[in-house]
Amino acid sequence: MNKKKCLVCNLALEKSRKYKGLLICNGCGFLTADLKISDAELEKLYGKHYFEDGEYKDYKSEKVALQLNFNKRINHIKSLPNVNGSSKVFEIGCAHGFFLDLLKQHSLEASGIDISKEAVQYAINSCDVDAHYGNFLKFTPKFSPDIICLWDAIEHIGNPRKYLEHANNISASGSYILITTGDIASLNARIRGPKWRMIHPPTHLHYFTKHSMVTLLNDVGYENITFLYTPVWRTIGSILNAVIYKKFKAERIKSWIDKIPGAGLPVPLNLFDIMLVTAQKKN
Repeated sequence: MNKKKCLVCNLALEKSRKYKGLLICNGCGFLTADLKISDAELEKLYGKHYFEDGEYKDYKSEKVALQLNFNKRINHIKSLPNVNGSSKVFEIGCAHGFFLDLLKQHSLEASGIDISKEAVQYAINSCDVDAHYGNFLKFTPKFSPDIICLWDAIEHIGNPRKYLEHANNISASGSYILITTGDIASLNARIRGPKWRMIHPPTHLHYFTKHSMVTLLNDVGYENITFLYTPVWRTIGSILNAVIYKKFKAERIKSWIDKIPGAGLPVPLNLFDIMLVTAQKKN
């Protein structure tokens, strides 16, 4: 029986001894879920339920916290060489359009795409942004992006290599790609092991290390790769929901969390296991 190949370095994957249900590449350290999932099945995962009492307790109520994260990322983008007011941004996995909405406020031309039909409809109707529903691999933006962003998205998609190749093909010369995702080689991930909060296939399919990320980005046409580990803002309610409610699944706990004073207050959290990756297209 032929073994599944690593999408980063094409070596045969082995069953992970440490992480049940994951396959590991002993060459580059990349891990991926030991399952097959179609595009249709992926799309079904990201319906309304995903954003309401699924991965998120209530994604829309997280807007203030999410936009605190996005504002800091926009400041990082604006600090990059040759980025200016005429730079064009494309977001893969734009969800409800909260990042695109902020870009509009910063007077940057922006567009995005997502496979969640409900989320894209909200982005268009409530945020008045240029969002598109569909498969990125079959889509070409109306402009050649100077910046492409995948915020907490690369771990969700079926084939990250194909996405990065397409991103490189459609982007402008000297453009940047920015990615946030978990670092499974981080100290916290290694300590937590199989209980690390980022491991939950089928919504999280892929798990990168800095080495595997550099290897993949270099191979698909990117260079000047840097990493930052910055705080992530979440509301107190969402943190309690992740730590307590998702563990015990008791409705009375959910109700109690909802009633806590200040549950909607955003707070920064940095476990140094979420990496912000910046890379530039090779000339």
